Amino acid sequence: MPTMPSENQPAASSSDRPLTDARQIVFLVPSYQPTDMLCDLLQRLRLGSPSPIVIVDDGSGPAYAAIFARAKQVAGTTLLSNAVNLGKGAALKHGINHILVSHPECIGVVTADADGQHAAADVLRVADELRADPDRVVFGSRRFGSDVPLRSRLGNTVSRYIYGFFIGLSLSDTQTGLRGLPRRLLEPCLSIRANRYEFETEQLVIIKARRIRFQEIPIETIYIEDNRSSHFRPLLDSAQIYFVLLRYSAASLLTEVADILTFATAMAWSSDLVLSNAIGRLVAIWVQFTLLQRFVFRLSGGVRILLLYLGLVAVSGVVSTALQVQIAGLIPIPVAAKIMAEALVFVFNFLFLRDFVFTGSDDAARD
Repeated sequence: MPTMPSENQPAASSSDRPLTDARQIVFLVPSYQPTDMLCDLLQRLRLGSPSPIVIVDDGSGPAYAAIFARAKQVAGTTLLSNAVNLGKGAALKHGINHILVSHPECIGVVTADADGQHAAADVLRVADELRADPDRVVFGSRRFGSDVPLRSRLGNTVSRYIYGFFIGLSLSDTQTGLRGLPRRLLEPCLSIRANRYEFETEQLVIIKARRIRFQEIPIETIYIEDNRSSHFRPLLDSAQIYFVLLRYSAASLLTEVADILTFATAMAWSSDLVLSNAIGRLVAIWVQFTLLQRFVFRLSGGVRILLLYLGLVAVSGVVSTALQVQIAGLIPIPVAAKIMAEALVFVFNFLFLRDFVFTGSDDAARD
């Protein structure tokens, strides 16, 4: 049976916590068409912590005005509103921007869902962990046991391996919305273009690229009425999330298109095969580097990144040729040998780019 937070036990006694918060954490709760569970969560957070609370009404409409009015009455709560539903990512960015402007002294933000999936006690624990080490991301990770719907368990298992490969972070719960975000991560989050659930996947890309330390803490797994209150759109939102992970493949495909088109244009102009190949390859290198830096790994960089990338291009070219020669000895079909060699180099290139080229500072660690 799904577990529910106890209604008779507060998340924490206010006497157990200081009335002032020298290392201020701000709670951020994006909300779309909530139930009274939102007000219950806010009241429990207030019992357990004096920290400011920011809620974002993501275009829920007039029918939900009364719930938000009650939520706003919880002491220390600020209500922000979007005129229309823009998506969870947009709501989070709205809240983060407000917090950076109105609470510049805060050391971090704890995000939590409004649909009852996060117990107040767990939200407070994440805040405590973030306060103890404000340079580290804290993930509240659910445990997917036999009492969790099968599709959720299966989806989490698949996504763990996919996220682990494409992003390089080993997380037991890739989709958790309960996160403690350090101050240093907030401004980069505002530059994320995604506005829906894929926003949280983009956060993981930034965490990996900047090598920000992180930890996971176990939290209660709550599914109410088989998670019917969730506004997640399985097909569309999943497609958008996985597109974030498949950008490298898309960038590689566009690179090949640029190479071929440039080669064809140069051949039409000069009829010189060697020159046309060289021009096409130079354009392809520039296109791929730009796409990888700006749209795949989302990290700015200078000469170091460029030199590492050019070195990889040179090495992978040699490796690809050597592999083709070896494979051709086993499979006497040149095209098949090239495809197999390029597939192996493709995987190697991605892993090298992910872990060595497009990375930030050297403080990555999992606690």
